[in-house]
Amino acid sequence: MATLVLTAVGTVLGGPIGGALGGLLGRQVDQNFLFKPKGAEGPRLQELAVQTSSYGSQIPRLYGKMRVAGTVIWATDLKETRESSGGGKGRPRNTTYSYSVSFAVALSSRKIKNIGRIWADGKIFRGRAGDFKTDTGFRFYQGYEDQAADGLIASAEAAAGTPAYRGLALAVFEDMDLTDYGNRIPSLTFEVIADNGKTSIGSIINDVSGEVVLSAVEELLDGFAAGGRDRRAVLEAIADNFPLSFRSTISGSIAAQSRARDPDLESVQIGDAIVSIHNGQTVTPIERQTLPESKLPREFALRYYEPVRDYQSGMQNVFRPG
Repeated sequence: MATLVLTAVGTVLGGPIGGALGGLLGRQVDQNFLFKPKGAEGPRLQELAVQTSSYGSQIPRLYGKMRVAGTVIWATDLKETRESSGGGKGRPRNTTYSYSVSFAVALSSRKIKNIGRIWADGKIFRGRAGDFKTDTGFRFYQGYEDQAADGLIASAEAAAGTPAYRGLALAVFEDMDLTDYGNRIPSLTFEVIADNGKTSIGSIINDVSGEVVLSAVEELLDGFAAGGRDRRAVLEAIADNFPLSFRSTISGSIAAQSRARDPDLESVQIGDAIVSIHNGQTVTPIERQTLPESKLPREFALRYYEPVRDYQSGMQNVFRPG
């Protein structure tokens, strides 16, 4: 349209030369303004809010070396970055959008030593050397009781009201690129190094019970995650899988020790009525009852973490025949 108009105007004002110049100018106007190709835009998210975890999620106490998923406890909305390319000499301009996010993950309610590898959607995200496969800022807090609040969280929230999450081991990611993960926070799992090497059952019992139960059992575990409805449930899980005996002490605490029999002791078979009177009162004889097979459990399942498979969780099942 501009080419025709300006060619006619140029011809009237300047003859053939004016018409040629007007046509040239008109073509530039048509290509760059009136009939310029529309630019192409890449996919763009309409909702930038991030859903975080809900209240009440349990954060276990970790021992030894474990691979855990953690719990997202803080996150920003997705950050959108717009980039344009092309658009010169009548070509369309292309616009692409990329997204990043900052968030914090709680790993352990007990102090830890370090974080090793990290997996995102089952693939290596951080290698053994600490190298990340995707652009991100990263730092972690070991879970000391006097640790300071993270600067990023404090800058995004009201500084005076920002919790330091003291006593909680945290991993903080800053501006993590989400391009490779469908513009969402991927499912992350962490190799948490809570202690230097393996940890003993005795030290786990002492810590979980708050030293109400004291134990010196030296049997070692590669790793252990203490979680359940309460401390008693954790201690019961340990006692169900390891032979322990408990006794009260003069100080009022409870001592736990291995229940393995001393091989040097001689076993003596005793009868049911070996104790019949105590303090002048008749003692009820011991009763034995044989349960029918139908009352016995048909299956026993044990969940565990397998070190040779990068500490992935597994389950072993035992079935009773019949």
